[in-house]
Amino acid sequence: MKKKLQLNFQNYWHIGSGQGSGYHLDAVCLKDEDDLPYVSGKQLKGLLRHAVQRAEDWGWYQDFQLPEGEIKSLAELIFGSVSQEENRHQTVAGILFVDNAQLAQDEYQYLKQSSQADLRQYLYQELFSTAIEQKTGTAVEHSLRGMEVALPMSLFAILELKLTAFDEVIRSQQQQLLDLNPWQIIEKALPLVDAIGAHRSRGLGEVVVTWAKN
Repeated sequence: MKKKLQLNFQNYWHIGSGQGSGYHLDAVCLKDEDDLPYVSGKQLKGLLRHAVQRAEDWGWYQDFQLPEGEIKSLAELIFGSVSQEENRHQTVAGILFVDNAQLAQDEYQYLKQSSQADLRQYLYQELFSTAIEQKTGTAVEHSLRGMEVALPMSLFAILELKLTAFDEVIRSQQQQLLDLNPWQIIEKALPLVDAIGAHRSRGLGEVVVTWAKN
């Protein structure tokens, strides 16, 4: 059971690589081996989990009955145990698998060509900011910061649902949920994922998340 998710970034966005670019930029974007931007499947899955958990807490799923079993929430049944600090025999894997979100295949295959190396640089922009001294209204010395951001674009990720539990009781509960079409549960929470990446409070990373049409 697979579906394709589409991330439509509405403005500049930044997912950090944890690295800078010498003295020029303090933070550069996360890129793959071909210098193309992406959202990791792990991060995307975490955002989806948080959205589904909030929707469940707010009572959005009253039309969906949780299958009887040991797992007590839809979010945990779909995404697995929350804490990795639990005993490894007590953690349960979820039924959802999320790939990295990347450019559409035709765009990706074109831009990854070595002949398009110069073109790839135009997927990014540089933003600079500085701290302002409140009393004087002047820039604070040595406060200039530079950050690389990616342009607005659409990325796509494959999501897959499949049984994972070895325990017969939990596996039966997973199967019951699969029979109920859990894509509807995820879809209901998609509007809650409205921004991705760093500096969301400053307006970066606004995104509209939907199912891809094909």
